[in-house]
Amino acid sequence: MTQKWMLITGGSRGIGQALVTHLQSRWNIVFTGRNEDAINHTMLKAQALNTSTWVRGFCCDGSDEAEVSTLAARLLADYGAPSAIVHNAGMTKDALHIHQTANEWREIMDNNLISIVNWNHQLLPAMMTEGHGSLVLMSSVSAVMGNSGQTAYAASKAAMMGLTRSLAREVGRFGIRVNCLAPGLIESDMIQAIPEQKLKALRQNIPLRRLGHPQEVAQAVAFLTGEGSRYMTGQTLILDGGLSA
Repeated sequence: MTQKWMLITGGSRGIGQALVTHLQSRWNIVFTGRNEDAINHTMLKAQALNTSTWVRGFCCDGSDEAEVSTLAARLLADYGAPSAIVHNAGMTKDALHIHQTANEWREIMDNNLISIVNWNHQLLPAMMTEGHGSLVLMSSVSAVMGNSGQTAYAASKAAMMGLTRSLAREVGRFGIRVNCLAPGLIESDMIQAIPEQKLKALRQNIPLRRLGHPQEVAQAVAFLTGEGSRYMTGQTLILDGGLSA
């Protein structure tokens, strides 16, 4: 069964869940997560929207090459090459640089970068054969501005920008576009845990004086994977309310 579909990694919660529910109106979607309950919750949300497209959720650790290989082979057999991949899965694991070990850095790099390599290794050749497609790497404004306690996270997100530029040059001749999205402070469970006074101070640093909404991130991804950006590749789109201006 061959049909137009999109892979969203880390789609079972937060921004990833918003991506699934927003984009399913125009895409068939496969998403991954690590927690079965979270995957099922996202599936229920998607099914409640009652769109004509389909959504499938799978448990997969993107940093595990064997897991990715097994699932990718199944997806290619069932659905053919994806038309888009949104590399959204990742972790922060914030701590001051002097307190982080090399193993903690490896864990962050495995989750934020090696997972991209694993999926691309399995799916990009099929996309290249098809002669079209779009990749979106979910970076962060921390890669541009820096943020105390996020040296490893910011380094991994900055690496995505370099990966985007170089990969765009490699696969452009196959009709595949590669772009990066760098969101700023977006409403999430993590943000809601921040004390109100600190949150107020954070808002004051944003020219638009508010946090971003997950749906706004999804709308940006819709643009980057859609027809409106078909002459755009190798770029990083910053979505931060002016925080990095």
